[in-house]
Amino acid sequence: MHSLACQRCGTRVLVAKYSPAHTSVQWTEPSGRVCRELTEARTVDPTAYLMRCTALDEAVDAAVAAGDVPESHRVEPVMPPLPSEDGVAAR
Repeated sequence: MHSLACQRCGTRVLVAKYSPAHTSVQWTEPSGRVCRELTEARTVDPTAYLMRCTALDEAVDAAVAAGDVPESHRVEPVMPPLPSEDGVAAR
C-alpha cells in the first residue's frame, strides 16, 4: 500500500489501486476525526455512514494518473479442492 494525503484536508491514508473500479483504502486515524467530508456529514446526521469521500477519491485518481500510486493486480491463490468425508476429492 502507498501513503497518500487528501488534497482537500491533508488526511493521510494507505492506498492500493487494483483496477479503475477497485481501490483499497486503509485509514491511519479514525475517519470521523480527520476527514472534513465525513465530519460535515455527521454534523448534519450523527448516524451518517458514508462509504467514501469524494475528495479522497479525486486525490487517489490524481495520484494514479501521475504515477505516484501504481495500479497493481491482486493475485488470488489457487486452492486445491478439499477432500470429501469418504476420501474422494470433491468436484
